[in-house]
Amino acid sequence: MVEIAKTGITLRQLQILREVVRTGSERNAAKMLEITQPAISQQIKHLEETLGVQLFLRDKGRLSPTTHTMTLFRDTEATFMQIERISKTVASLKGIESDTISIAAPNVFSLDLLPQVMKRIRAHRTVASFHVKSGSYHEVVEHVLEGRADLGVGRLPIDDRVFDWIPTVTATNVCIFHPAHRFSRMDLITAEDLKDEPLVDIEPQFQSHQMDENALRYMGVEPYMAVQVDVIGQEVSFVAAGLGVSSSNTFAASQFKSFSLKMRPFEPSALYHYVVFWQKGRRLGHLLQTATDELVRVAKGD
Repeated sequence: MVEIAKTGITLRQLQILREVVRTGSERNAAKMLEITQPAISQQIKHLEETLGVQLFLRDKGRLSPTTHTMTLFRDTEATFMQIERISKTVASLKGIESDTISIAAPNVFSLDLLPQVMKRIRAHRTVASFHVKSGSYHEVVEHVLEGRADLGVGRLPIDDRVFDWIPTVTATNVCIFHPAHRFSRMDLITAEDLKDEPLVDIEPQFQSHQMDENALRYMGVEPYMAVQVDVIGQEVSFVAAGLGVSSSNTFAASQFKSFSLKMRPFEPSALYHYVVFWQKGRRLGHLLQTATDELVRVAKGD
């Protein structure tokens, strides 16, 4: 076993600690690591003796990590994520293909795009499981960069020094609203039309929110933010309830098929170039190549 800097602590013990924290119990950690539960308990006890601190509070069979545990967990998590990333790279170089696919994408694409892609893949390939990582576009990039996801769905610009990518679709701005809204009688929505309209939008720290606000203020319209959300795509539920209107783009809005909503082109508009991307230089095996191809096809509506 690899000892860490003559501390008496091994990498294996930290891996066991990590899984106990992540899974919430020694039994689940044992299952994940394919060892016995007594072996887990023994290593945790040895780690506590070596460190001289209590790592878990035990109450009626439940384990609660202490502050010391969470500090150690946070400091080691990045190391294990990097090891997993290296493992994937080595497997790729050796031509060993995994039977799982991990895709990172903003949550809005879990409404339609990702389920359709997974359904198509399962129709003609054997896949053990799909792992979905969501977040903002920046967080999606981090998921792929740090090896938590094999593929990402994002939009340009993306750093081509660290990623390879393939284009999917180009989108423009639209306004989405309840079918009973007065906008249903219009062919085009402009910033002036949004004056005094309750808006449902993403929180201020997101770039898309800043673009919306800047466009309105440029046209002399002060935005009325009725509902703010922190997840891309979450706004659709509030718009469907008639609580306001929202701006989106044609690709993101195409995910709202299950909601009875209307949309119209919105000006001023921007162009959004969507891509599927992965770590630069990584050789995509047959399964990941299939996933990439299907992501592009479904995005284009093929």
